[in-house]
Amino acid sequence: MPDTEKARFPLDARVLQRLDNIALLTRHPMATGRQGRRRSPQAGSSMEFADYRRYAAGDDFRRIDWRAFARLERLFLRVFEAEENITVTILIDCSASMQQGTPEKAQLAMAVAAALSYIALKCEDSVMVGALTDRLSAYRKISGGKNAIWNVGEFLTHLPRSGTTDLNRALYDVGRVVSTPGLTIIISDFLTAQGYQTGVRAIRQLRQEIALLQILAPDELDPQIQGDWRLKDSEGNNSVEVSASSNILQSYRDRLGRFTTELAAFAHTNMGTYTLIASDMDIIDVVQRLLRQVELVR
Repeated sequence: MPDTEKARFPLDARVLQRLDNIALLTRHPMATGRQGRRRSPQAGSSMEFADYRRYAAGDDFRRIDWRAFARLERLFLRVFEAEENITVTILIDCSASMQQGTPEKAQLAMAVAAALSYIALKCEDSVMVGALTDRLSAYRKISGGKNAIWNVGEFLTHLPRSGTTDLNRALYDVGRVVSTPGLTIIISDFLTAQGYQTGVRAIRQLRQEIALLQILAPDELDPQIQGDWRLKDSEGNNSVEVSASSNILQSYRDRLGRFTTELAAFAHTNMGTYTLIASDMDIIDVVQRLLRQVELVR
């Protein structure tokens, strides 16, 4: 890719180098049928011992454990774990609300998507990156190792940057392009009037582990405003007049806390991962601290 294209990539070489020793985690082994590095529920030929099982006619006699036979006078096979690759699907909310905040939530969303794509590709997983609006408006499937990361960067530079997002409809739409078990990571502020629950459940039915990464701006997490304001919906024509007293701001913080707690509980109920990320965080801190804490990476 020309240097002009690489210059627009969200991460620089220093950041990519610091991601080289990080890998994505899944909570459960997945049988995809694609040989690779990730633990599979199927028996295979890796060097990591998994279990014993009784010998049956036709089994590979080279795997017989003769020490076990000497002790038990029965034939047992040493079974090793298979290693498979998966597809990591990274979905980015492209609604107008993601363009809000200082810094913009969309900036960190693209950096997180780029970082997770790089981590997956260097471990020989495949990646699908997708743009969520009122549907899955664009996507790209990418494989071929870490050098393919520039294809991710090219896709990210052309993400839509306006309009509304219907997460339920957009996530349901993902079913037309995802067909194998894998890990789906959703990057969004989750501030959508229609909700997100139906869409996330639809993703789970595609045999996907889920990770919900919620990005909010510092002025959303802890607004520091006073006096009378007219607040306009960034994704619609509605507005509301607010007198920003200390009681009103505390009520807002309480409601936001309930919302994020409910989102986290929903993720955990659906065997998923959740983390809240402030848009002013450094990308390395996000990956090495926050995502490691919730065991999305190691």
